[in-house]
Amino acid sequence: MGSLRTTAARLACAAGLTLAASGCVDVYRGAIVQFNLSQLSDSAEGQHYQLFAVLSGGVVPLAQFKVFDRVAGCGADPATTPPGQVVQRYDEGADRATLCAGARTLGAIDRIDLGSASLIGGVRVDTPVDLSGAERLFITLEADGDADPRPGQVIMGADLGAGVAPYDAVEAACVADFCASADPAGPAYAARCGDNAPQVPRARRGVLVGAFLSEPTPDDPCFAARQGDVAVVPADDDTFL
Repeated sequence: MGSLRTTAARLACAAGLTLAASGCVDVYRGAIVQFNLSQLSDSAEGQHYQLFAVLSGGVVPLAQFKVFDRVAGCGADPATTPPGQVVQRYDEGADRATLCAGARTLGAIDRIDLGSASLIGGVRVDTPVDLSGAERLFITLEADGDADPRPGQVIMGADLGAGVAPYDAVEAACVADFCASADPAGPAYAARCGDNAPQVPRARRGVLVGAFLSEPTPDDPCFAARQGDVAVVPADDDTFL
């Protein structure tokens, strides 16, 4: 059925092109949410996490997941398994062995690989929801078996912006204010100012970007705890002119 609708849309667009010089665009059938988290506690017994989007004035659930230690939580062989936490898709009623299956892996919490001195991690969630107009994403802590669709305890959230995370400008301004009054000879200045000062990145066209901040956030945004970054991209882009 989906392919028939797609074909019909393309034929209608093609027909329209014979009547007008403007192009037709058919985009955003679903979305891919990709994010990194610097830390997230292993799921406690009877609890899981859930990712939501704020969209068109409402809240939309996107994914449920649990976080397990590869060895202690999922029983992997410590002799052959690198350390770290995996992010596993959660379904009510699934036992631990099922939840730990490789087919359920959405990604991993960030960690430093000492062997290669590189950062390893990242989570990917594919959703059929059109997130082109999403304003915010947030992660909650939920009780297993809870039938209430409303979000539980919000532990972190990310306001989304077109191509640039809204918090990037806030963070850059906060650091600039700090550096203006900091001792240039001090260690804090060397660590955060000059070439090490955060810069507002160049906008990424066609992507919604955000920074996950721990919640509740402090009144002064300069003291917000940044826990990771997120990007939302089209799952299927059939743009043609």
